[in-house]
Formats: sequence, C-alpha cells, structure tokens
Amino acid sequence: MRVGLLEDDIAIQEMVMLVLQDEGYLVAAYADAEACLDALTNIESGFEPVDLLIVDWRLNGTMSGFEVIKQMRGFPHLASLPIILTTAATFTDIEALRDLQVSLLEKPFSVDEIISLIKSVTGPLASS
Repeated sequence: MRVGLLEDDIAIQEMVMLVLQDEGYLVAAYADAEACLDALTNIESGFEPVDLLIVDWRLNGTMSGFEVIKQMRGFPHLASLPIILTTAATFTDIEALRDLQVSLLEKPFSVDEIISLIKSVTGPLASS
C-alpha cells in the first residue's frame, strides 16, 4: 500500500515515514501543498497514485491542509481517497471533516494510534 504524507515539519515527516515503512507501507512524502497537489492531481504527467493520504492541517505557505483536501475532493480519482488530517491544534469543524470524509488524528500521536487509524480507514496491509 502506498501512503502519501503531506507534512512540512521535516522531523515529523521523517518520523512518520520511518514508522510507516517499518510497518511495510510505501511512502511518498510532500513538503508543501503545491507538491502534493501536483503529484496527486496531474494525471497526464508525473501522477503518483496513493491508497491513503495523511495531511497536516497547519502548513507553511498559502494553503492549509484542510484547503488541500477540499481541492483534492474535486478530482474524480481522489473523491473517495481515504484521508487522515493531523493537527496539534484544536480542530472544531468536525462536520466539515465528515462532509469531506476525513479522519482526524491529534498530535502528538503514538505509533499504535496512527497504525490503528490507518488500518481502520484502509483495512489491514495484507489485504491490499
């Protein structure tokens, strides 16, 4: 299973990548919203499909992780992609998460928490 990871904090990105790789997942990491959107939406060139996307809510730059998700949901091939939104802040718009079919994972999270949530939204790795 291939997991996309949009996280602009390099230390967190590297930690999550290592955890996921240790669990047997292939990881495509994106340091900013533009790189992620380009990789996942540009079907004609450089398209990198993923089975799950993990997105940080607060990103450096002009776009939040939530805005990235809203844009992605407009593409037919991404409309039902499982997405996990991570945040260290209090996220209160739970209804919007439901509308966009997004799971929330609050930071700091444990290895067990992220793996359990991934399995709950995608199923066990062995079945993919």
